[in-house]
Amino acid sequence: MQEKEQFLKVQHFLEDVLVLHGVSKNMSQLLFELFPYINPEGHIIINSFLKKEIAEKTKMSKGTIDNTLSKLNEVGLLIRLDRGTYELHPVIHEAKKLLKNKTATMKISYNEQKRKIETD
Repeated sequence: MQEKEQFLKVQHFLEDVLVLHGVSKNMSQLLFELFPYINPEGHIIINSFLKKEIAEKTKMSKGTIDNTLSKLNEVGLLIRLDRGTYELHPVIHEAKKLLKNKTATMKISYNEQKRKIETD
């Protein structure tokens, strides 16, 4: 139950980030489930064991998780460092502030070519 309460603290922020990147907001729970697996260097090792564990928690199929991870990588929210090794876009880390009952912020800059989303 506590994990559900924690997810609710960050859900709107994660959904907004996803929508701003043109991705379905339904991927927010998967993003949230990655938080505990971030190592001290800021990397996430995503292997078949982790995918299976997340699939059980989220009630998603492993194929859906693979597709979601690919989409997150494609839009730059999950950055591939090496095979199976990723890091989250810095704006996603802002959500952790919400878990500590602090305020999370993001800055959106627009120019003629594109939109840039970043933290302060």
